[in-house]
Amino acid sequence: MNYANSSVNFRKRSRRSRGLRRRALASVALVALIATVLLVVHARSAPRPLAAGREGHDARIPSAERSVRTGPPISWSNGARERLLEDLQTAFAPATAGASGWSLAVVGADGRTIFDDRGGRAVAPASVQKLIVAATALDALGATYRYHTLFAGRDSVANDGVLDGDLWLIGSGDPSLQSGDLRNGVGELARSGLRRIDGRVVVDATALRGPGINPHWGTDDEGQDYAAPTSAISLDGDTIETRQEVDGVKQSFWTPMQQVAPYVASRVAGMLNAAGIATSQRPALGAAPLESVVLWDHRSAPLQTLEDHMLFVSDNHYAEQLLRTVGAEVAGAPDDAGGIDAERRFLERLGIPTPGLTLFDGSGLSAGNRIAAITLVRLLFDEEPSLYLLLPLGGRQGTLEDYDFTTALGRVRAKSGHLSDVSSLAGYVTTPRHGRLAFAFLINGSPGDPDAAIVRAVDRLATF
Repeated sequence: MNYANSSVNFRKRSRRSRGLRRRALASVALVALIATVLLVVHARSAPRPLAAGREGHDARIPSAERSVRTGPPISWSNGARERLLEDLQTAFAPATAGASGWSLAVVGADGRTIFDDRGGRAVAPASVQKLIVAATALDALGATYRYHTLFAGRDSVANDGVLDGDLWLIGSGDPSLQSGDLRNGVGELARSGLRRIDGRVVVDATALRGPGINPHWGTDDEGQDYAAPTSAISLDGDTIETRQEVDGVKQSFWTPMQQVAPYVASRVAGMLNAAGIATSQRPALGAAPLESVVLWDHRSAPLQTLEDHMLFVSDNHYAEQLLRTVGAEVAGAPDDAGGIDAERRFLERLGIPTPGLTLFDGSGLSAGNRIAAITLVRLLFDEEPSLYLLLPLGGRQGTLEDYDFTTALGRVRAKSGHLSDVSSLAGYVTTPRHGRLAFAFLINGSPGDPDAAIVRAVDRLATF
């Protein structure tokens, strides 16, 4: 059985509501689903680097985006503001009519709010909430921060190939760690001459704490790959692949691990055995001694690359791991409460308004989260140099590839968000006369088509 494949690169995780809206096109969707499954299975069979092809940030700016950035932005006249207000109200009207709540705001290149429709009212944000943990982590840890996963022992490997005592696997919360990485580590141990461990394999998952599954997540999320547990020794996105035959076609499904650290301990013991390294006892869990010898050090990609992936595909697991990491760094509490405290401190230090702000996680998966558009739009404005190029290009990349932008195509970068009753989009649009605008559009409980309304609104922004 193959346990190594994971769902961390699955690009459709946060788009459940989109499928609900397309049931009228069931026959077309079925064909698309089959094609998608085949593509995903093929992609998972050949692991690729995080955010492959996205390293050259300057090269990622399309000509349409570059061509409208020449010259200083023109100040907003009263007439332009009035036209903007009328255009956006017209665009949103079909979605806000009968909606349970919404929060809409736009900030100009000069930092002034140029559109506000209940922008100070906090509503459910869905995955646009990831912008907060992304900005907080970049501030607290730095763009070049790397997670370290270690194999360590009480001493070095002896000349006879024996490690005296236990072999420790020490996790730090790396959300990108794969089984292949650990297998490479075991290979390095074998090449160093290790043949026998005079003790146990012990997994240290104490760097982060708290329940694996957030208690504020809905029961309908249980068992879904987008609701994987959080752990200091996260592996393969904390999901396990199973293969089933459906209508004669073999398909892969990913389910969350039930007990991450014990599973990883068992996996490592199996890898050691396959490499010809014997252990004298069964694997265990525990805290590594403060004084130990590092036998292998795996470094993750830099934080900026991890966040590029997280925002590009809306990876909930990355967001939850980051939340507890910043909690440890800023608040000395490596759990959800510590991470949320770090986020609040960060927003307060920047002077960003947070009316009605209520946070339960880092990903936005909890239906109880509440954020006002003014909070997100001010964050986007203040953190533009850090966040702008980490966001996917509207209509072309990541979770925005299916957005049917017209005038905004090639000019918008944003983070989308979807829950069963939530549609949201927050990011930047580059305009021909008024420079780059930051926007945040969040709509809850709409009986209409909120995504279509949001696209219309961004397209109208792109004409000013």
